[in-house]
Amino acid sequence: MAYIGSKPADKVLTASDITDGIVSNAKLAQDIISADTALGATPADTDELLISDAGTLKRMDYSYIKSTNTPMFLASSGQAIDDATTTKLTLTEVYDTDSTYATGTFTPAVAGKYHIMGQIFMNADYMNLMIYKNGADYAQARFNNGENSDNVLQISLIDDANTTDYYELYVYQASGGSGTTESSGRRTYFGGFKIIT
Repeated sequence: MAYIGSKPADKVLTASDITDGIVSNAKLAQDIISADTALGATPADTDELLISDAGTLKRMDYSYIKSTNTPMFLASSGQAIDDATTTKLTLTEVYDTDSTYATGTFTPAVAGKYHIMGQIFMNADYMNLMIYKNGADYAQARFNNGENSDNVLQISLIDDANTTDYYELYVYQASGGSGTTESSGRRTYFGGFKIIT
């Protein structure tokens, strides 16, 4: 631009000088998203990402795409088991990420596929370990070795749970007397977690 005398002072461009919507995607530099500042930690749920939704730029919270194995819980302890009686195990909580385990019952509260597992270690010649779903026998594992000695029995399953389903671990033992599950080293436990799908 031609001028007479002194050159006019430069004017700083502000947001109000640009009409809304006038800068198109084609005018954006390819490095608009760069690695100039590293996050350095797992994003918070409200951290936002820029995505193209069928050609339209949109922002999205990280919470929509993160994957976790929660709810998750583990309970383990010793417990007396009467002879020839089906007994619900009410093991002591070791961890419970979403407060979904209480008094021997796991209620995931989040719909999805879950891995549910249990183990019992005790002195008995016959044991039956059962996962109950919604108050009914759902899966079983058993053995009968005819010897009244320390034995381990495990059970696990993958199951679809809705928000109100609940799971419990029961045991039946027949050894001619009451017995107690082994508590050391988490030899007796009940646990579960949501599977990332």
